[in-house]
Amino acid sequence: MYVHGFPCASERANILTLWRFGGTVYAKNPHAEIVSELGYLGGYPMLVSRSPEVAKQILGVKTDFEKDKMVLNSVSPFGPNVFATNIQDWPRHRKVLQPGFTTRLYQAVWKETINTYYDFMAVEKWEKEPSFIMPDVPAITSKFALLLIAKCGFGTNLAWNEEIGVKITSTSVFILAMLPRWLFDLPLKPLRRLRTARRSLEVILRRLMDIRRAEGLDNDMNHDVFSLLLKANDAEKGSKDHLTDQEVVSNVFLLLLAGHETTSRSVASTLGLLACHPEEQEKAYQEIESVVGQNQDPDFEDFDRFAFVQGCFFEGLRMFPSSPALFRMAMRDTVLSVPKYDGNTEHVAVKAGQFVWVDWIGIGYNARVYPSPYNFIPARWLDPNTETLFNFSYGPRVCIGKKFAITEAVGVLTLILRDYRIEPVLKEGQTSREWEEEWLERGQEAGVGFGPKGYSVQFIRRSAIQI
Repeated sequence: MYVHGFPCASERANILTLWRFGGTVYAKNPHAEIVSELGYLGGYPMLVSRSPEVAKQILGVKTDFEKDKMVLNSVSPFGPNVFATNIQDWPRHRKVLQPGFTTRLYQAVWKETINTYYDFMAVEKWEKEPSFIMPDVPAITSKFALLLIAKCGFGTNLAWNEEIGVKITSTSVFILAMLPRWLFDLPLKPLRRLRTARRSLEVILRRLMDIRRAEGLDNDMNHDVFSLLLKANDAEKGSKDHLTDQEVVSNVFLLLLAGHETTSRSVASTLGLLACHPEEQEKAYQEIESVVGQNQDPDFEDFDRFAFVQGCFFEGLRMFPSSPALFRMAMRDTVLSVPKYDGNTEHVAVKAGQFVWVDWIGIGYNARVYPSPYNFIPARWLDPNTETLFNFSYGPRVCIGKKFAITEAVGVLTLILRDYRIEPVLKEGQTSREWEEEWLERGQEAGVGFGPKGYSVQFIRRSAIQI
């Protein structure tokens, strides 16, 4: 069988190509939901699919696909972790991490989301303003997510007005992971800065490990993920499931990276979409008002009652998937069953060693799966028959921090929409639709996460709105 292909410069460029031209690329392909791709300036030949059925085959319990060395190395500058391991070693990492992710943690995330919200509004001097312009939404959500992961992930209190120095390590993670160590000794300032950042982060994490152990891991005050991870791991000493301290450092780095970068971009995307769609924003506000009113803070126990707010976040994730793609390699000769728009199924032979790119962007904009995919429709997630959201992966290796991310996102969206109406900052004569088109066309960033570049929106306090 022949699968039509398209060339692209590199993996990162592939992400942006699929974002801009994915619909056209798939439409030109007679098989509609799978194409072949070759990076003409680098990368690997691979199959690219926007079929959720293919994703389930690749990520299910019984699968012929695994992560190859390139994928394992991409987020492991400190060594193996729960993401950078295959099926033989993955359960060991998951077993130690799992005790940290409990209802008690999610309650703490909700509480700290409220505290951080009031802190940043006060420090930015926005808390009493009838309206204000948030100048760089992704920068604000990035800092918000970092403070949340510092507190709930590591038990470290950071104030909103403190200087944060995570940028160099977060945005350069792939360089840190993929380049040979000897390159960092060359007299090149950018590489030396990366080396210094990596070493500094490892020193900080190891020092934090020593502090937690000295305090006693049975201390009732320490219920952050990091402390519970250490406690669970120390309980495994002498068993095959015990992690080395270096593996603990690597897992903690992954927690910092994934918990911060991807969540912040998703919230930033959702806020931009809500600014473009006041009717959906109003539905979310009415739901919030019906649950907590105008002056009360939301309780974690009410989380499930914010179904439409959750739908807004899921829709933002669908349209701007914070993790835009997933790579796997066939470990043996196998066959993928790929649905076609005419209702038939195409059987695609895949040779051992073949790379497959599961295209989360393509799945999110697949009209067979999500009707009217270019429209922002939060209510689609209220329908139990809607296809699952794949952005947190699927199957036994679904993202361990999924509930953490959703809790944080729904919490901050609920607080913002309770207090403010969000509007785009329009140029003279510009319409909201034109602003949305410009916002989408201005470009996206693809790195650790995927999402819009910096943009501004106006916040108008609801109590100042003239009815």
